Amino acid sequence: MSDRESYAPLVFLEYDHRPGSYCLMLTDDRMVAVDEVFEAAGQQNGGYGWEAVARSAVRSRAPHLEGRFRYDPEAGMFVAYGEDAAALRELGALLSGAFRDRPTLRELIDAAEPDWFD
Repeated sequence: MSDRESYAPLVFLEYDHRPGSYCLMLTDDRMVAVDEVFEAAGQQNGGYGWEAVARSAVRSRAPHLEGRFRYDPEAGMFVAYGEDAAALRELGALLSGAFRDRPTLRELIDAAEPDWFD
């Protein structure tokens, strides 16, 4: 199962090799559309930057999601994963909304802990 539209540009999917395990993913080819927002905030856009945005969104807008999934970013890819599909879908909605709304994205970047970007 793969959903490329509901949380675009993020993709929500269920792992083929592990039914009941889910992933929310954003790749660097999509991230470039918001490079200027990260640059204006003095941060790098990438997998670690989006992990910082996700942590900020959870802390400030959806604290009930804390601990319901894990992060596994790389330089060019953001990934959140786990068994709680509903939690990942809610995170997908938050991040997709921030991707489309530059002021919201900037707020989440600014509110993130600096060490979350490492």
